[in-house]
Amino acid sequence: MERKTLLFVAVVYSCAVTALFFLPTYLLVPNEKVSKINIPHLDKWIHGIIFFVLIYLWQWYFYKHKKHNLSAVTITVLLVILMFYGIIIEVFQELSPVARSGDVFDLLADLLGALLGILVFKIFKGKFHS
Repeated sequence: MERKTLLFVAVVYSCAVTALFFLPTYLLVPNEKVSKINIPHLDKWIHGIIFFVLIYLWQWYFYKHKKHNLSAVTITVLLVILMFYGIIIEVFQELSPVARSGDVFDLLADLLGALLGILVFKIFKGKFHS
């Protein structure tokens, strides 16, 4: 994927995720459908997947941008930025008057998803992103 296209995809995905986190839950999934979904801790899985994709896309972009030289500092900065992003989202959800609430376990799911994204990218970067 071209570097500019990858940047566009990463930015659009990041903006879409931000918008989704601020929507009231009832706008995302109608109530009658929520009761039919029986996956334990589904919201935590969703948080993990979202942050997996976020950090994966941004690593991929910087890997391309830095000519295949992705340093530990860059990865650490990405992780710290994403964790601050997760904290800000949880604080806003807790303070929001709509049907959302902040949760420390959401942050843990965010962190685990991001760490898994870092690991998976590290394993596959040479195979798929040359």
